Amino acid sequence: MELNKIYNEDNLDTMSRMSDNFIDLIITSPPYEDVCGAGYGAKSKDILFLKFYSDYLEKLFTEYERILKPTGQIFFNIKSKTFNKTLRTPHWIEFLNSFQKLKFKSYIIWKYAGSFDSTKKRFHLDYEIIYHLSKGDNIYLNNNCGIHDALSSVWYVPHNIKNSERIHPTQMPEALVERILKVASKKDYLVYDSFMGSGTTAVVCLKNNINYIGSELNINNYKNSIKRIKKYKLQNKLF
Repeated sequence: MELNKIYNEDNLDTMSRMSDNFIDLIITSPPYEDVCGAGYGAKSKDILFLKFYSDYLEKLFTEYERILKPTGQIFFNIKSKTFNKTLRTPHWIEFLNSFQKLKFKSYIIWKYAGSFDSTKKRFHLDYEIIYHLSKGDNIYLNNNCGIHDALSSVWYVPHNIKNSERIHPTQMPEALVERILKVASKKDYLVYDSFMGSGTTAVVCLKNNINYIGSELNINNYKNSIKRIKKYKLQNKLF
């Protein structure tokens, strides 16, 4: 399988071509639980759709467990949702059989530097969850990576991205991936992002000389991520 490449396909197809114990680190953020691209939103979501989505995540985590090396780790970012002023958390994924085959290490709370929530009817939803999972207990975490209190489970990372640099509605800030790589990666690692989206994981891996593989099914997201990577390479004379 070619490294440092984003594959424009379903991530299950990409992972099907990976051998067992192939990936060191998975950093990813799925399209949350309403998956607007499938035609569902908060108002139209129903039990049948959630069944389809949970079945899909069951397959996803099964493949994660297979392709991860024994020392491999996962950082899986997912957000709670709100509907009719009521909170809907993603904690149901913890009950998936394939999720439970992995070692559930930590909840990491990604706290925004500020709030995008304007309601006065509840406390603001100004954070997201990052599930930290591993295949085994022998994992690499660098407490001396230059980050103060590096193993804290609450991370303050700004979410603001300049309009000129935003190419995706839920674009992950580079600083978040940077923090994960600093504390949980080595130079010879191979990183996989199963929902590459705007290409953030790829760009940050390039900046840190770490190999990556990505999957992105949406053709527009795929094209935009490729353009972003090419722009970075041109600016830094990496061709």
